[in-house]
Amino acid sequence: MNVPAVIKTKLTFEEYLAGEQESAVRHEYRYGELIPIEATTKNHNTIVTNILLNAEIPRLRKAGCQVFHENVITEVREKRWAVYPDLVITCDPRDTNNPLVVRHPQVITEVLSKSTASYDRVGKFFKYQRIPSLQQYILVSQYAVAVEYYLRMEDGQWIYTALDSLDDKLVIPSLDIEFKLSDLYAAVVFDDHEK
Repeated sequence: MNVPAVIKTKLTFEEYLAGEQESAVRHEYRYGELIPIEATTKNHNTIVTNILLNAEIPRLRKAGCQVFHENVITEVREKRWAVYPDLVITCDPRDTNNPLVVRHPQVITEVLSKSTASYDRVGKFFKYQRIPSLQQYILVSQYAVAVEYYLRMEDGQWIYTALDSLDDKLVIPSLDIEFKLSDLYAAVVFDDHEK
């Protein structure tokens, strides 16, 4: 007896956006397929909050920039790949036209978890660096004082910097922002077993 093959239908980008507005679970969108996003930790949320507190948001807003965290979709490849960065900053007026999606990010930040660190460093960065507007990609560990970032130079090359001291400064030159890692990691409690 022949068993009919199960046909898996892929969602269009528009179907994905409509579904995300109704879904209790967030999903990344990769070429028509949905990938559920895991829950975050207290350290993760504290780091995101600390960045927001130090990002000089009123000044950024006056300059025409918008700062979004965790629940706003960033389209990485037009209608083919979309993600929820932990923080995304856009200063492009075209991003004010869509209430759901950022298409022209200037800075993207991801707080690393054990299950997504490799994907954030390799898979996402490979796609992110092809976004013409992106100037800086920041990776923040939630298990130790460790911040890595990639900065796009004028010739298109990406320069890597690693920080590991609370006295080090995270610098976002395109937005004229800098703050110490001690501010980024304020109230973060490291578990010695997690390192």
